Amino acid sequence: MTADDGVRFGVLLTTDRYPGRTDSEVLARTVAVARGADALGLDDVWLTEHHFLDSAVNPSALALAAYLLGRTERVHVGTAVTVLPLHSPVHTAEQAALLDQVSDGRFVLGVGRGVPGVEYEVLGGGIGDWRAGLGPPLDRLLDALRGEVPTGLAAPAPPSVRPLPAARTSPHPPVYVAAGSPASIELAADRGLPLMLFFDKSAEAKAEMVALHARRVRATGAGEPVGGHAFAVFTRVTGSPREAERLMRDRARFILALNQHRGLPPDPSLPAAPPVTEEHVATLAGRILAHHPVGPVETCVERLTHHIGVSGCTRVMCQVEGAEGTDETLAQLERLATRVFPAVRRRVGSRPAPAAR
Repeated sequence: MTADDGVRFGVLLTTDRYPGRTDSEVLARTVAVARGADALGLDDVWLTEHHFLDSAVNPSALALAAYLLGRTERVHVGTAVTVLPLHSPVHTAEQAALLDQVSDGRFVLGVGRGVPGVEYEVLGGGIGDWRAGLGPPLDRLLDALRGEVPTGLAAPAPPSVRPLPAARTSPHPPVYVAAGSPASIELAADRGLPLMLFFDKSAEAKAEMVALHARRVRATGAGEPVGGHAFAVFTRVTGSPREAERLMRDRARFILALNQHRGLPPDPSLPAAPPVTEEHVATLAGRILAHHPVGPVETCVERLTHHIGVSGCTRVMCQVEGAEGTDETLAQLERLATRVFPAVRRRVGSRPAPAAR
């Protein structure tokens, strides 16, 4: 995917569980919103992966992506992200190639290492796997997607194996790298992969990250910088600024509570999350309201246009879920698809994006 492919608008489904919701209700909402995005003509649906959190229900972005690819017709479905150090990189590549084949190229693999939570102790090899970084598992994943994996075994065992099926998309399905630091940006650049950037960075900060990525690609002589970087934003179309503030206070309270319960293993080198206060809630809600497309239609259009134009990212992941329930989430999606996204396309001068290959 190159920077000329146009802007792609998608929805980021985080399977959040608000008070009073069952697992079944959360997952039913997720499926309904994904199918709604498909029917409304959105480009992408993105899925997160979380473990052992009462407030986030989906432990496998890959498995849910497979299901949703079967329940949709045209929308692309991606992981944002698959926490790669917790999975076999080769098996992840096999699954990505399989989904690429059976979906006619509609699958996108986003990878990252997540946060150093208890899942590294329970599912992985301990917090050391998180500290080791994304590089080694990412390289093994890419080897597998390209068709050959060294076994590391001595003769007469085969020196390498060929994962099957081969990917339908050449040279392999799109792979995005979640980045939040110069090291992770350089990791992606060195491998010619686009970035996936999340909520905590302003448009200006994202622009600096994209620029670092481009400089690194040029410095290594790997060719022209890749485009199509993705970014996540909180998105709500509201009737008034007061309603926007109420919704984002609720969202901020949810985020802060989530960060309190990640189950970090005892380690004095890792900072403890501070107790959540209303002052923290107000501060975080204020940051969201200042930078994210939350508010009346024109505010959402202006903020999204600004983010795309300043950051240089062209793949938009809109987080639309809230405590309001499935019907309101679907209504939010329709407002975005019919009133916000077309206006943003006109302002940035972008035609609808083709299918990513």
